[in-house]
Amino acid sequence: MTKKDFAQMVKEKILILDGATGSNLQKEGMPSGVCPEQWILEHPQPLIKLQKAYAEAGSQIVYAPTFGANRLKLGEYGLEKKTEEMNRALVALTREAVGENVLVAGDLTMTGQALEPMGELTVEELTDVYRQQAAALKEAGADLLVVETMLSLAETRAALIGVKEACDLPVLVTMTFGESGKTLYGTDGVTAVEVLQSLGADGVGLNCGAGPDKMLPVFRQMAAHAKVPLIAKPNAGLPRVAADGSTVYDMEAEVFGTWMEQMMEAGAAMAGGCCGTDPAYIRILAQLAETKKAPVTGAGSDENERYVTTERRTVRLPDHPRVETVGPKNNQELLEEYRMGICDTLPELLEDALDEEPDLICLSVDGEGISGKELVGDVIQEALQTVTLPLAFSSEDLQVLETALCHYPGRAAVIPKNNNREALKNLCEKYGAVILD
Repeated sequence: MTKKDFAQMVKEKILILDGATGSNLQKEGMPSGVCPEQWILEHPQPLIKLQKAYAEAGSQIVYAPTFGANRLKLGEYGLEKKTEEMNRALVALTREAVGENVLVAGDLTMTGQALEPMGELTVEELTDVYRQQAAALKEAGADLLVVETMLSLAETRAALIGVKEACDLPVLVTMTFGESGKTLYGTDGVTAVEVLQSLGADGVGLNCGAGPDKMLPVFRQMAAHAKVPLIAKPNAGLPRVAADGSTVYDMEAEVFGTWMEQMMEAGAAMAGGCCGTDPAYIRILAQLAETKKAPVTGAGSDENERYVTTERRTVRLPDHPRVETVGPKNNQELLEEYRMGICDTLPELLEDALDEEPDLICLSVDGEGISGKELVGDVIQEALQTVTLPLAFSSEDLQVLETALCHYPGRAAVIPKNNNREALKNLCEKYGAVILD
């Protein structure tokens, strides 16, 4: 399926997604502690039965069970060398279950490993992990891709960038928010929407976390900024442990449907269920969708407004933003440090820049004898410890800018500096950055 075809499809009606996979397979005997993807391949019938039921209930998009089939997650079970093989086989199972009239979405999620500086994984390595899985899913015949249940905006950016580098299939992205309206890493719904739609996601939204009653406020916040179709796929309420030790969800299908109707009215272009839901829940959603018109994408957003973000904060830029640049051009001490690959005085300089009350802090690493491409990632990490404002970048070297935009965990701005304008425009489109002239 092309992006254009998908965009037309989602304009015509509210699309119905599937419900939970893992919680239902556990009821069918899948034990805890195993590799779910391997268990499914060894016991395919429970999955085929479940996905057939979703298709019959009205799901127009069903997720292939490739949720954790990236090489890092599979590596926990010694299966990393079977990444491509397992993704192909799992997509084939879903196609067998739902046939040709239901779209099959290749499913990707978090790797379970932390990015630098919290962990040892680099952004480039993480992007390659997602690139590999996305390529395998396209080869397997997936109609579109879904990046879901994401807790870290930095990892979500890497996933979306990797997917886009691997293929041109439509890609949907959903993050998981708690009752606070933020992800585990502190990202709010508005920031998630602004970053992910700027990166080229074909749909953005939320899944898992809690029930639709708890997720409705953050969904409405997202709708006010969305320029792409919105996705709602919450749980059947919050989980609790039953007397027999099993995990149960208390929101019945009818109540779930009542709240999901409000999400549809708030702008959900795609609706489904996550943990605790089953085909009965999806049947109610399909019935509701028959009574609704597809929402108008971007109805709540303003095309003339420009936003930049950190990982946890969104800022609307004024027409003429105040920018303070911190770099080695006029600071000999910083120049010498950057030549040595260190940035000890950077925090103090950033504090001084913040005293000027700017809208943005611009980082530059240009200077004679400086290896900007190797240094800029460390400069960003150091700056993020001091600055809560969104960052801008400026460099004469497009490779330095690309490295900066790849590493920055939000939506950055770029201040042009003797750059090839067409190349700069393409670079900023790839990473969702705002060009400030």
